[in-house]
Amino acid sequence: MRKSTIWVAIAALTGLSAVLFGQALDSVLVGNVADASGAAVPNATITAINKETGVKYTTTTGSGGEYRINNVPVGRYNITAAAPGMATATKADVSMELNHTSAVNLTLQVGTVSTVVEVEEAGAIIDTSTAQLQNTFDSKTAVDVPLAGISRTLGTSGIYNLSLTGAGVATSGGIGQGTGPSVSGQRPENNSFNIDGVDNDDRYGTGPAMVISNEAISQFNLMQNQFSAEFGGASGGVFNVIMKSGNNNLHGSIYEYFQNRKLNAMDASNVRAQQTSLPRFDSNRFGATVGGPIIKNKLFYFGNYEYNPIGQSAQPGQTVCAPTADSLSILSGMSGLSSTSLEIFKKYVPVAASASPDCASSNTTDKKPTTVNGVSIPTGALSFASPNFNNAYNGVVSIDWNISDKDQVRGRYIYSNSTGIDFQAALPVFFQPSPAVANAGSISEFHNFSPTMQNELRISFRRYNASTGSGSFAFPGLDSFPNLTFDDLGLQIGPDPNSPFGEVANNLQAQENLTKTWGRHTLKAGYSFSDVILLGTFVQRARGDYDYANLEQYLLDFSPTGGNLSGVAGERSVGANNGVPFGFLQHTAFVNDDFRIRPNLTLNLGLRYEYVTMPVGSRAQQYSSVADVPGVINFNRPHFSPNDWSPRIGFAYSPGKNGIWSIRGGFSRTYNLTYINLNQNASPPYYQTTRDVDPSVSTPDFLKGGGLTATLPSGTPSVEDARAAVASYTWSDQRPYALTGSLGVQRVFGKDYTVEARYVYTKGVHLWNQTRLNIVPRVTPNEFIPTFLSAPDASVLAGLTTTLGQIKAKSNNYLAQYFPNAIVGYHPWGNSRYNGLQLQLNKRYSKNLSYIVAYTWSHNFDDSTATNFSTILSPRRAQDFQNLRAEWASSALDRRHRFTFTPIYDFKPFQNGNWMMKNIVGNWNISGTYTFQSPEFATVQSGVDSNLNGDALDRAIINPAGAANIGSGVTAYSSTGQVIAKDSPYCLGFPTLTKCQNTTVAYVANNSGARYIVAGLGARSTGGRNTFPLGHTNNFDVALTKRINITERFRFDIGAQAFNLFNHAQFVGGWLNDVTPYGTNSISRSFLVPSSSDFGAYDQGTHNVGFFPSNARTVQLVGRFTF
Repeated sequence: MRKSTIWVAIAALTGLSAVLFGQALDSVLVGNVADASGAAVPNATITAINKETGVKYTTTTGSGGEYRINNVPVGRYNITAAAPGMATATKADVSMELNHTSAVNLTLQVGTVSTVVEVEEAGAIIDTSTAQLQNTFDSKTAVDVPLAGISRTLGTSGIYNLSLTGAGVATSGGIGQGTGPSVSGQRPENNSFNIDGVDNDDRYGTGPAMVISNEAISQFNLMQNQFSAEFGGASGGVFNVIMKSGNNNLHGSIYEYFQNRKLNAMDASNVRAQQTSLPRFDSNRFGATVGGPIIKNKLFYFGNYEYNPIGQSAQPGQTVCAPTADSLSILSGMSGLSSTSLEIFKKYVPVAASASPDCASSNTTDKKPTTVNGVSIPTGALSFASPNFNNAYNGVVSIDWNISDKDQVRGRYIYSNSTGIDFQAALPVFFQPSPAVANAGSISEFHNFSPTMQNELRISFRRYNASTGSGSFAFPGLDSFPNLTFDDLGLQIGPDPNSPFGEVANNLQAQENLTKTWGRHTLKAGYSFSDVILLGTFVQRARGDYDYANLEQYLLDFSPTGGNLSGVAGERSVGANNGVPFGFLQHTAFVNDDFRIRPNLTLNLGLRYEYVTMPVGSRAQQYSSVADVPGVINFNRPHFSPNDWSPRIGFAYSPGKNGIWSIRGGFSRTYNLTYINLNQNASPPYYQTTRDVDPSVSTPDFLKGGGLTATLPSGTPSVEDARAAVASYTWSDQRPYALTGSLGVQRVFGKDYTVEARYVYTKGVHLWNQTRLNIVPRVTPNEFIPTFLSAPDASVLAGLTTTLGQIKAKSNNYLAQYFPNAIVGYHPWGNSRYNGLQLQLNKRYSKNLSYIVAYTWSHNFDDSTATNFSTILSPRRAQDFQNLRAEWASSALDRRHRFTFTPIYDFKPFQNGNWMMKNIVGNWNISGTYTFQSPEFATVQSGVDSNLNGDALDRAIINPAGAANIGSGVTAYSSTGQVIAKDSPYCLGFPTLTKCQNTTVAYVANNSGARYIVAGLGARSTGGRNTFPLGHTNNFDVALTKRINITERFRFDIGAQAFNLFNHAQFVGGWLNDVTPYGTNSISRSFLVPSSSDFGAYDQGTHNVGFFPSNARTVQLVGRFTF
């Protein structure tokens, strides 16, 4: 029944035609032809001639004088209209932009065809036919604007950074997930990427799969939230790139982008590492392009190849501390320590040169020096340069064959090879090689059956292979070397915490579109099929992650109790970490009708259907059906809904007849991109299960006993064993989607200027949120330990009858009678809401100047942002797993104000002078981007498991009368007024500190004037998400280029690009102007914990402690020879 529903839906939508996501790679030319009186001119011949290739596209006007030419390749054209008895009219130098419907109206005068009529130069053209929201950037912008030529992440194209220059976007900050900005409030992983109409999405973790140089870009187009039914797979932005093509002239370039540490300023992170000079950094990206004709006006080629070796030293993101040589001597002579643990520590951790006062306090939450068995252990900051290199090879080839007026064939090939080193481990000894190779090819055929009927066919294939190992390190007594972290030292021992990981992905696509113009209707329908064959070898915490609160715990071999693992002190995923198949199929069909109600009013009606099969690995959930609890939970084979329909409706109205106004609006539903990272993290017990360390229990001989073992039970499990193995769950039916509404107006001024003002609303529905579905807080609104701003009277304390021990005695697993472990899954119950006013002014390039000015006011709310442990700024899980609604707050992606100004100016004095004056004194290019952006807000966290649900990401207590950005710890009291602390006289009478803590009945703030107060164990927090502001962005990126025209055909450019020109310290929690993700999961969160003396000191602050780089000035030199 399910399958028949799918195929009936597809057949009903496609009709005669049978494009993955229907990604257009051309533009559409529309318009009206009238005579001098305004009367329509039917049967006029319209000719569009590409100025570079000479290729012609023709059609005739209809009875109302209207015309339409589909599938016009991007570029500059002369548009001509001719009719018997009338003079020919031409609009010259019309820019046809990617995915853009350009309206060009022409007026014919009475006369003969040979009558000489002055050719009119085209001005700025706006979209008067669709409701699509988009920005397009040409090849000049791709090489002139500095943002497009640099990327902060190895192997990622910087061309997508241009998306940050328009309205309606915001940087993703320190969320660490998804490539691209947040587009109108949507998560960055909800962006989709295409190259020449073919899907370029990484289906493992989102982002672009293939790299293409900015030097090979013809146009880059960003479609934002609102687009026709032809497009899908992304509720945020659709990032479309068109490669350059050949033309009738041999042309090309040789170029180099050079970076070196000696060109850069000292960053605050270098100062914190006590470095007096910058560590090594060398990046030398150089390559060449060439294009030209194979057969004039018929067959063209273009190629680009570049090599980018990068050598640098990796630096720890924060102060890393370690014992001194004297301290190690003390430890070596100390009894009661685990000799194995100590020897491993001594083997891999460098020795600190000297003790550092910062290390006695800067990394710990309780601000006490490191001690072991009551003996003070002096520690010092480590200063070391870690090796880090990457050699990248990228190439593209494009072939364009204009067979006839009826047929065009286009071929594309892309190659990427990156060989580097994984430097995410804290200590260089654990670094590992990390190779990645990708190949992609596509062929597209366009056929014109008639002037009113066109067909598009595309077939493509992509293969990607990447792997990173975890080395052959051994820890005696353990089956693999774990990841060990020490909260008091800010230290991590072990390979990259995410290793081993890898991916082998094959993506086959077949796409078919048919367009038919029928009177006032332009109908377009299409079908696509995509087969994603993907083997993922990443299992989160496959080797075991153990977070020790201090060095003492580790050396005494007690189980860890640290709080930096986002709620657990230790965790291990065990099972099939050698590869789990997670491929899937996707079927897409759409139909779209652009209905011209009047010549200046178009209604856009569309319907899109998508069906995605559940990734293969997740289907194995059915093998856990023996663990079913009828009426509570069933482990069926999960599936996505077969009824994912996406309606689209929009309008475009252009008052008058001159096409200088456009009032546009629309509503749409768009489903998010399907990727398998979440499925893999929640693999069924058939493949893996998760084991945790309870931070409330201290277990001796933890590592000696094997830690968390990786063995899965063998044989047919009993019901009890099957339920004990359950640690994950995959939901059925729901895929995330967004509802989008927009209303705006565009206006052309003076032929060169375009102003747009629009309101955009988006609502995210069924967003993925990681949760533990069977775990509840022990703390309730009626049973908790109260917190006082000042010490209460003895009578008040004596009247408090609820103790911490009583609350802890309750179970936090409401299904404990069935499932002893937490069941983790990605629940599709998250929500978001965005309202934005988006303003943009574009000046097209004329008189040597172009620019974009953009301003956005917006407010973005959500109840969840990150899905994985990619950030410490905004926890991925709700503090109460059963109450996501309580998480509703301003989003971690909320940037209330954003302003950008991006000019390109060619300074060309002395154009009538001699060669020397024109080319040496004159002929300069100045470009850049100024950015102001409101700060990202982070979540203040108590640093302990306040509500006792096994997750230490609980919020703090808010004191509305307290001083802003001031934090305070708390002191625990018993009912008799005794202070409860590790060294208090009262606690010395108890066998363990835990038993003493269990007598707690109240907490008292240490600083009654603080805004944020720690919610202790058993206390009830009152703070919300994302209330603490980080730094705002106030940044200038500038490029200065000298152009020397050697002859009319040969030119040499040399220039410098400065990022953060004025070296303004900006601790923003992420990149300033880069769309690659910036993860903060390896950074200590002590600056978010009110009891820490680091609280609020995310920058250099009064504590001289920082947690983020200051984004110091960097400089890139550019040289280019073109012909």
